[in-house]
Amino acid sequence: HDQIHAFVDSGKPVLGICNGFQVLVKAGVLGGGEAEAEAEAGDPRWAQLVAISERRVTLTENANGHFECRWVHLQVNRAAQASFLADIDDLIFCPIAHGEGNFRVKDEATLAGLDALNLIAFRYVDTYGDRARGVYPLNPNGSVADIAGICNRRGNVVGLMPHPEDHIVALQNPLRQDARLGLALFEAFVNAA
Repeated sequence: HDQIHAFVDSGKPVLGICNGFQVLVKAGVLGGGEAEAEAEAGDPRWAQLVAISERRVTLTENANGHFECRWVHLQVNRAAQASFLADIDDLIFCPIAHGEGNFRVKDEATLAGLDALNLIAFRYVDTYGDRARGVYPLNPNGSVADIAGICNRRGNVVGLMPHPEDHIVALQNPLRQDARLGLALFEAFVNAA
């Protein structure tokens, strides 16, 4: 736990996918821990998120109660604190494979804070980029506000439930299309490092 926080505090880039995202959330690296320090530093926008240091976000069982394995579309928040995401100019089409990917927040204030501070990095959308609005299977796990991934305030830590690493080349796509590759996320991540 301390080693993870020390690594993150050093400013090195961290990308957590699926179980990695769950670990980052449960350890308080994402959605917790940093809000209190930022509030003490005088950033008034953090006032609404101070309680996240108590880990007010989590990932829990899918809303439908079973394991999901399907392809989804992700919209990248190009304005997210993880500035390297601005380099991704298309949707990402990739699979999910999880039973506990339902992103939940303790209350509306937490959700509003995540949104206002551009900590929401990815959302589930349809093939046209329109929000899923909680509709299954576009939002495959019931995540609040269609959240598929978040980042920290510093922008060096990003986590998401879907598996962009499983769509690096067209051969991995069931439709054999080479558009909307997950590769774009890794290229942006490496270029920023």
